[in-house]
Amino acid sequence: MAIDGLPRLIAAQMNHLITHSPFTIKVQQVRSGCKNPTVPDRFTLTIPFCLDFINWDVIYNALYPLAAPDVIFGPEDETFRPYHSNALSNWNAKDPSKLLALILQLRELYVAYQKERVGKLDDERLKFELNTMLSREGIEMHMSSVTEKTEEVKFAVRLLEMDLNKVVVGSTWRNPKIHLQVVYPVTRQYSLKAIPSAPRLKLVASPELRVLFSIEDFRLPVWVDGM
Repeated sequence: MAIDGLPRLIAAQMNHLITHSPFTIKVQQVRSGCKNPTVPDRFTLTIPFCLDFINWDVIYNALYPLAAPDVIFGPEDETFRPYHSNALSNWNAKDPSKLLALILQLRELYVAYQKERVGKLDDERLKFELNTMLSREGIEMHMSSVTEKTEEVKFAVRLLEMDLNKVVVGSTWRNPKIHLQVVYPVTRQYSLKAIPSAPRLKLVASPELRVLFSIEDFRLPVWVDGM
């Protein structure tokens, strides 16, 4: 990702984020919002989340490069308002690590926000799954609208905490990981005409493991009363 043309302080922030992020963040749509269109001061970050991606717009002001940036979240996240951010209150534009610290803190708050949204859904199967899965470390979940009347919740669960390089003789895999992705269609209790749909299951592995593990859209049984 070229950062030519960005103001020096903003370029330093972006370069540190790309280089030091614990996961790959893509910088896209670098553009200008100031009177001089040749000076870019905003861009879109594509951030891994729940075995998928979220896009956040980072808005600087090239005329005031010392000021902290604004972050604009996705259209479905209007109620995500992380007012209490230590990374913003302690902003120092001359410290190139501040943008990465801000994004990591916002992502952590976003994880909590999505868990709260899912926890409020009136769906018996989801309530059951939440009660059985939340004891595991590192679970992420995300609620999104499929259509105007239907929603789904996606879970990402880390599997196999063991070091697979010690299990498979001779393997030299780099950080091999396996996650379980489960997508639950939301069934509202107040919708008398709602027909429950079967959750979809997918095993998501790092490239080295895809030869050994591949499950595409395996469907779990439909939830019925008494299960």
